[in-house]
Amino acid sequence: MKTDVKAFLESDLLERYLLGDTTDQEELQITHFMATYPEVRKQYNTLQEDLENYARSFAIPAPEDVKEKLINDFSVKYEVRSFRWYFVAASVAAIVFAASTLMLWNKNTMLMNENEIVSNEILSLKEDIVTTNVKLEDIKNQFVVLNNPETRKYVIRGNQNARNLQTVAYINPVEKLSLINVISLPELPEEKVYQMWADVNGEMVSLGVLKQSDNRLLSIPFKENAKSYNITIEPKGGNVQATVENIVANVSFE
Repeated sequence: MKTDVKAFLESDLLERYLLGDTTDQEELQITHFMATYPEVRKQYNTLQEDLENYARSFAIPAPEDVKEKLINDFSVKYEVRSFRWYFVAASVAAIVFAASTLMLWNKNTMLMNENEIVSNEILSLKEDIVTTNVKLEDIKNQFVVLNNPETRKYVIRGNQNARNLQTVAYINPVEKLSLINVISLPELPEEKVYQMWADVNGEMVSLGVLKQSDNRLLSIPFKENAKSYNITIEPKGGNVQATVENIVANVSFE
């Protein structure tokens, strides 16, 4: 093995390796010998130092103006790169900020829309509850009126001006409840309606505009001391005072 090391050191492989003039196979052999034999590694370090000293002995100092120019060019390039780096960083920060703002705006808009939807649903639910409560109250009142022995039934028929008019009124003076069932109403011009009134101490008090109820019981206001129910023909939307000459049906409670 010593013979191999001696032959290796006597060859020009290390010199050519320093100059970069070796093949891949030779480089593998050289690195193997340097890693295995300290004398080979020492010889390589010696050759490397000799080559550096040789190159240094022939080196020519660079002119001062050239050195200053190189230093200035380097400083300018460094400043340009620094400026470019700061510009890129600022641009990235601006993009991130804009993206974050847009994301928050979209999220806020979505939350506002969802809040509006929920508010509308709650409002609709409240309206449904009110409507349901009114219907339940009507059903309860109907049950009370129809099943109470104190309830009085009155059939209101039209006169010669409204022969097919027929309405049934149910009045309970104890529970103070009133119901009507509009069985049939003769057709009227579009600008006219039927309106119901209660005669209370000689004064006509409105009970509302009548509409076809399809045999369904409808609640009407109970009027204490009412002497009669009257139906008149009034302008569309109803009237604040009864047009007595347009009475087409009535029923007396006495």
